Amino acid sequence: MGLLEDKIKQDLMQNIFTSNLKTFETIDSKFKLNNEDKSKVLDLVSKFNEELNKLLKNAKLS
Repeated sequence: MGLLEDKIKQDLMQNIFTSNLKTFETIDSKFKLNNEDKSKVLDLVSKFNEELNKLLKNAKLS
């Protein structure tokens, strides 16, 4: 059962990361940001993904 749970978690995390990238793309398309600000937003999204991964990697599914 552990391998199945790991696969489900991997798929869920990939969906979350993809959604976060889409959030960045939406911000990029809706706001006039210079390259520095775009980079800052992308950095925030990346850091959020990293922290979320650290927090959830050992969490059990409900």
